[in-house]
Order: sequence, then C-alpha cells, then structure tokens
Amino acid sequence: MLLTELANYAERIDDTPAMYGSSPVSWLIEIDLEGRPIGNPFFTPFINTSAKKQKRGRRITVPHIGRTVGIVPKLLADTGEYVLGIPRSTSKPDRVKKCHEAFKQLATICASATQEIAVQAIVKFLDNWNSETQRSSLAPTVALPTDFDPSEVVTFRVHSSEGDPVLPAEDKAKLVTVQQFWARYTAGTGEGDTDDRPRGWCLVTGNYGVIEQRLPFFVKGVPGGQPSGTALVSANSAAFESFGLANSLTSPISREGGERYAKALNHLLADRTAHLRIGQEVVYCWWTREATDFDIFAFLDTPSDEQAQEEIKALMTAALTGKETGAIETDDNERFFAIALTANNARAVVQNWIDTTLPAVKQHLGRWFAGQNIVDPFGEPMAYPFRLRALAESAYREPKELLDRTPTALFLAALTDKTLPQELLARVVRRIRADGGNVTHVRAALIKLSLTLGDQIAVNDMETMTPNPDFADVGDRLAYHCGRLLAQIDQVQRAALGKVNATIVDRYYGTMSTQPMYVLGLLIKRAEANLATIRKNKPGVWVNLQADFEAICSQIRKEDLAQRPKTLSMQQQSIFALGYYHQRAHNSKQARDRQAKTTSN
Repeated sequence: MLLTELANYAERIDDTPAMYGSSPVSWLIEIDLEGRPIGNPFFTPFINTSAKKQKRGRRITVPHIGRTVGIVPKLLADTGEYVLGIPRSTSKPDRVKKCHEAFKQLATICASATQEIAVQAIVKFLDNWNSETQRSSLAPTVALPTDFDPSEVVTFRVHSSEGDPVLPAEDKAKLVTVQQFWARYTAGTGEGDTDDRPRGWCLVTGNYGVIEQRLPFFVKGVPGGQPSGTALVSANSAAFESFGLANSLTSPISREGGERYAKALNHLLADRTAHLRIGQEVVYCWWTREATDFDIFAFLDTPSDEQAQEEIKALMTAALTGKETGAIETDDNERFFAIALTANNARAVVQNWIDTTLPAVKQHLGRWFAGQNIVDPFGEPMAYPFRLRALAESAYREPKELLDRTPTALFLAALTDKTLPQELLARVVRRIRADGGNVTHVRAALIKLSLTLGDQIAVNDMETMTPNPDFADVGDRLAYHCGRLLAQIDQVQRAALGKVNATIVDRYYGTMSTQPMYVLGLLIKRAEANLATIRKNKPGVWVNLQADFEAICSQIRKEDLAQRPKTLSMQQQSIFALGYYHQRAHNSKQARDRQAKTTSN
C-alpha cells in the first residue's frame, strides 16, 4: 500500500523519461557530427551556476541505472572511467578497461537501434579514442584538461551547422528514440537482451512481468544512510532470503514500480516543503493523493509565518467550537499520507507511516494547536504556536541530546491526534526539576498539549490561570494549587527580601513538586513571616500579596488533604508545573498592569 501510493504520487509530480535521473555532470566533451573533438582542450567544465561557490557538477536529468560492484554502464553519461577508460589512482586498470568497453558497446547498440545522428557522432568519437594515450586519433595533439578527475561524470555535447549544440544524454534534448531505447533496454526487452529474467506479480503496480533482482534507484537524503543512497527493499544476506529468493526478489517489484516509488521519495526529500528533519536520524515526509495548497510544513516548522497564522486560527476555532473543517470520511482523492524514515547504512527503514484524510489532518492539527495554547510568561495571549522542533527540544538540556523518538511522537500526535507517550511527559517534568523549577513557556505548552491529547483536560481549558480547575482527581487539583502556592510564596519572598542567593523555588521546587506535604507547612510559615515584614515596610504591596496568598490557600481544602497522595504521580507533577507557571504569569501580568496604570496617571 505504501509503495503503491508513492508510485501513484510519482505519476503526478514526475515527468522525467523512464529510467532517467538527476546526476551532477562535471564535464562536457565537445564534438562535431563526425566525432571530431572541438576546441583545445575539447573538455568544457559544466559549472553549477546555482551554487554560492560556483564549481563543476551541474545537475541534469540523464539515463540512470542502479549498480553496486558489477560493471554496468549508463547510457551516454557516466564517470570518466566508463566514458574514457581512464582509471583513478585506486582503480584496477583491467577493470576500468572493461568498463569502457561496456560503455562503448552500449552506445553502439543505441546508435544502431535509434539511428540518431548525435548518438552516432558519440560512437565515432569512441571508435577513435585511445584510453592508453588519452588522445583521439582525430585530434592527436589535443590533451585532457590538467584538472580532469575520472571519478566525475562526463557526457557529450554534439555540434552541428544546422542548429544549437545538443546534449544527447539530457532529457531536455527530447530524443524520444533514445529515451524509448533506454526504457526497453533497462526493462530487459531491448536490443541485445535475453528473456531469461525472473517474472512475477509486482507488489507496487499489481502487474505481471519482469521482476528486478536489484531495484534501479536508491533513495537519497535519508539520515544515517550512505551518501550514494539507501534501498527501501533489499535482501543481500542469507538471513533475509525466503524460499530461495534473494536480493529484491523477496519482495517482487518491477523496474517500473521500483523506479516510481524511489523517484517519489527522492522528490519529497528534495522538496523543502514536503519533509521535516528534526534530530539526527529521522526525516518525516508527506504527500496527498491530489494537489493541495494546504501547507503542513508551515504549520509544523514555521507557525510564526503570517499566512500560516491565519490558517492556524481557523483550525483552532474549528477545534474549540467542534465545527469540522471537512468530513472525516471523504472520497479517495482526499487521502493524506506521511512517512517517518531513518536508515541503517545502505538500508532505509520505515519507522511509521500514516494513511488518513486531509480533513482529518486539519481537525487533528486544530486540536494540536489549541492543545499547546497557553499564556506567555507575562500573562499575555500566545502570539503563535511553537515549532515542533522547539517542543521536542524543550524536554532536553541541550538540543544535541534529543532522541529521535521524541519528535516522532510529536509528529504522529500532530497529524493523527495520538496521545503523547508518558515517557515524554516524565522527561519534561524531570528536566524542569533538574533546572530548578525552570518552567519555560514552551515547556508549559508541551505539558498542556500532553494533558489535552490524553484527555486529562478539555481542549479549551487551562490556557491561563484557573482558580477552580475541573479536575476529577483530588490529587490533580491539589497538585495544581500547590504549584500556584509555590509561585506565590516565591513572589512574597522577593517582595520581602529582594534578590537572594537561593530562592524558595531553588531550594524546594523538587520536594514541593513531588511530595508537597513534607514542606507545605514550613513554606506557609515562611510566607507568613515574609508577609509580616512586607506589611510593616510596604503596606500597599502587602494588601495584594496577602489577598492572593489567602485565595490560593483556600483552594487547598481539608477534604483534599485527607485524600492527598503521599507522592504525586508523574501526571500530577506536570499539573503542579502548570499551576506554578500559571501563577507566575498571572503575577507578572498584574505587575505590568499596575505599572501601566501608574504611568498613565
């Protein structure tokens, strides 16, 4: 199913000829229709003009075929070893000679089958090329460039008196006969091929035909994979074989099917708006069955974008009002797909994949954004949601410590409304405790999101300080108000003593957030002593602090204390952090409002 949907996507976005792929070409061999070299040297560096530092290696679409250790030439465009028979310093000359002969033979077969004069010109050049002297008999005095590297890709530019020069290997040349020849040749039905290749039902296309032992295209850009690419379907060890089937035959896929799904993945991994990479080892890609303007990347990676903010508001409104953004069950054209990929050397690994509808994704994203909506540290409404990366990194001391399972869990939650793992909630709670009670805005948002997706709180609850939170569990309610109380006691201490070396929070956040009953009485006594000091020195300030302190204490009811848990659960510790954050934000807003009022007067 996954590979089939990728193959279907390739049909929509990829119009390159069969078995053509992108390759960095570094050199153009300039020849005329008789195969004679043009210029001295007759090599032109093919400069990548789009790069900041212009250098050889411009990407163009040319014939492609997968190869590992065997001698397998590519049509009309290949490395200098294949095209010219010039070995690298580490290569075996005898093997390079065979590579060159194979390249020459393939070009000759193509010229005979297509009768293209540009391809015939290339064959004439190859017939007159001497790989040992590195000279053409048609231009014996013309040498190679001094900086020529045989590991780089080389192709030909053919000049004629009747028009512009042409690169026969490039798809833009529109040499249909050459493209058709290459499609037949790589499918095993072309000139010079025998019909002894294995056949079966392709798992991707559902058609019966030739099955590839080794699939033609690698997937490039998967974190942790080889630079040359990774295989999504592969079995090169006896441990992976089944019923005598080896290599890719364990999962029968045709050349067409293998090409299409690989091109689709490569397109997604190259399109900056179709994938998201967070951490070191996992990349997330997505696509839809039909084209859409709905930009998932902007929502997950750049929610601060103005256009994205307008759409986010609409999604949140739908989530809060219960108004659907579209029917969840729709026709197949509304399908949405996503995949989480990592790699183990030469193999790509699918960690997760999603098959849902676009309206469902919109609903889930609305709940995702509403779930993390919480006032900022100054008590003001949240300007825009956090990036998925910021949420993931907030649970760690440093971004480099980020484990890939964290962004994966967040990605799945955003698109499928899946509950976040308890391990993530525990991690952020422990991080806050280790940082001395540092409940940042993003950490508070992550806690609220986790509680929302876990149905501990309603989607529109707890955006700001809540004097009477609707918690069914006594321990949850007690934890919230204990968090508020610690923030208020800290505020009282600052008002009474000013800046101190170790605050109440520095000393007691860890104990108060896990076993509040052990220190609650002590902290209340200290707060009362500090309030007495404030009453003497700052009676105006005391009135507000005393009122807030009493209001919070009144919420810690005797009947709750009678049922108090000895140690708060991890969920209750997270609710404690939420109460602490809410009260600090509330206090900050009150202070700013009073200052603004004083200034205006």
